[in-house]
Amino acid sequence: MTRAFKLSCIALVLSSASAQALTLDYRHEYKQDSKTQANRLKLSHTAPNGVFASVEGKMEESTKVQSDGFKEGNGSFSGSGSEWELGKNYVINDKLTLAPALNLDNGDKFVGYRAQVKAIYKLNENWVTTLRWRGGIQNDEDPNVANKNYNQFNWELGYANSHFSVMGDVERRFTNYDDYEGDNGYWLFNLTAAMPINKQWTPYTEVGYVPRYNTVDEEDEMEFRYRLGIKYNF
Repeated sequence: MTRAFKLSCIALVLSSASAQALTLDYRHEYKQDSKTQANRLKLSHTAPNGVFASVEGKMEESTKVQSDGFKEGNGSFSGSGSEWELGKNYVINDKLTLAPALNLDNGDKFVGYRAQVKAIYKLNENWVTTLRWRGGIQNDEDPNVANKNYNQFNWELGYANSHFSVMGDVERRFTNYDDYEGDNGYWLFNLTAAMPINKQWTPYTEVGYVPRYNTVDEEDEMEFRYRLGIKYNF
């Protein structure tokens, strides 16, 4: 939804003028077998009282279906929507924090409504683990397309010190999506490493092993996804 992408960019400018503590996050993505690229720009803010909010603009390469049923990039880029989130961190004790949130995903041809709860547990000074549940409904602009729904679970384990951080993420999603061959769900694995340059700039990289969907009767496959990003803290 190109209009939604433009609106999200406008919101980034307005937010940066009104908020005082912000993080700007840009990342570029490449999927190895699909040969597709994508870009995201996200502005986020967490207030002293724990309330957090973000807006994200998305742009990606269009795809075409090959003879084997898999999609590949066709070199044409366009805005692919925006994502909005609002939530709050509730500190239970010095180790446990709960973070419920609501999320709105405006895509090219759909709107996704999501609710989530994330538990963040500090194992010690350097190690942290998280568990997140997210439930969502995706409403297509075509009235002949049935709503899609899913339940998603993410478990993370990470290490951080003053020089670098590493976070692993295991995702399991259960869906009623027609474009998942075999069972209606998938596994996803992701590893993120970051190394701050100073208090403002933090470059990072991600390596993911993610689903590659097939549009015919064959089973879905997996492919590698690579990301390079950088964060700037105002």
